[in-house]
Amino acid sequence: MNDINAAATVQADSEYSQNTVPENERKTYISLTIVWTGFIFAIISMMAGGSLAIGLSFRDIIIVSLIGNIFLCAIAIAVSVIACRTGLTFSLLTKYSFGSGGSRVASMFVPICNVGWYTIQSASYGHFVASIFGFGPTGEAICMILSAVLMGIFAFYGVKAITILGYIAIPAIIFLSLATTIRSAGVLGTAQALFAYRPAAPIGIAAGITTVIGAWILSTATCIADIMRYAKSVKTAVAAALTGLLGGNILMIICGSIATIAMNNYDLTAILLGFGLIIASLILMTTNIFTTNAANLYSTGLNLANAFPKVGRSRLMILLIGISAALTLLKPYELDFFYTFLNILGNVIPPLAGIIIADYYLIHKGHYSALEKTEFVQWNWIPWISWGLSALIVYFLPWGLPSINGLVLGAVFYTIMMSATGKQVAMQVQERESEAA
Repeated sequence: MNDINAAATVQADSEYSQNTVPENERKTYISLTIVWTGFIFAIISMMAGGSLAIGLSFRDIIIVSLIGNIFLCAIAIAVSVIACRTGLTFSLLTKYSFGSGGSRVASMFVPICNVGWYTIQSASYGHFVASIFGFGPTGEAICMILSAVLMGIFAFYGVKAITILGYIAIPAIIFLSLATTIRSAGVLGTAQALFAYRPAAPIGIAAGITTVIGAWILSTATCIADIMRYAKSVKTAVAAALTGLLGGNILMIICGSIATIAMNNYDLTAILLGFGLIIASLILMTTNIFTTNAANLYSTGLNLANAFPKVGRSRLMILLIGISAALTLLKPYELDFFYTFLNILGNVIPPLAGIIIADYYLIHKGHYSALEKTEFVQWNWIPWISWGLSALIVYFLPWGLPSINGLVLGAVFYTIMMSATGKQVAMQVQERESEAA
């Protein structure tokens, strides 16, 4: 009877939140690129480009965009390869380092951060729509709730629904971004004027690189695994990751910087409205936020499915959508403490990614035993100690980019302590049976 129930659970888990993605469900480069690039195509990248334009020349913006995204690519590739080879979500990967019980607790950190940003973006979009159409407080509340629900529907139906959304959204985002750039270029007049631009408050190249990396370090270190586990091959996963970052993210940053230089404003929506492009602004905000937020909540649901395996992903998704819809009524886009809390989490989570990367490549030498044939210890305290030490050092000795420092420190501490103790967290069932005999 237990076997029948287990089989039914696996069959019902269409998004493989508790299992390895089978070979017949693996996807092509185009499909993965659509999902990942749709996730990357976010206003945050264009805003990052705008903030860079405040302190850097256009030539320097190009340089920091390349360097920053190359660094992000290195992390994204490392995580994507692990996800592709194992077919596992990021939360399931934590079992090999944290143990089965520890993994459930560790899986809670990323969702808390993700659902916070999901709520902020849903509320911001609802507020934007209400502002355009002149709705009052009640209308705004309805718009914010509907935003959280509608975006959640795509996340609820998984990768296939998000892929379909991406096919619709990405061309629109590219078209509108390029159209905005062309209009902005028209204001500047010539390419020489663009390259002759000098910021009023210059910043260093290092600070610019930090801005580029900081915008996407969390997603490239964690959420990307939930997408690239579907890759048909490592080559497919790597190519899709590179396309999203070197193609999509750089494009968004450059377009955002040109618009800011031309219009002296880094708010793309305000720029579009200034051009009188109200419909275009609405389309951009819709396609932009929907693709990113849907993928965001999808990854959140997968992490929580590991933390609460008996609840089921579908019920968790419905609960998450309901909670987020309710929280939008607090107008989180106006609450500074909400951003502060999420930014703190954004600095605390990277050591977790460093631990996963170190565990796979250094401790397990680039190979994990199949999840279905592996038994895990309940708790491994070494990653928790590594995580805590990394977070404390990053907090009390602030220098450089905290998220990168945390990732590196997490990997170093974990590797040293695991190597020194010889701790074994994951054991193949066959090995355990032979040792018992």
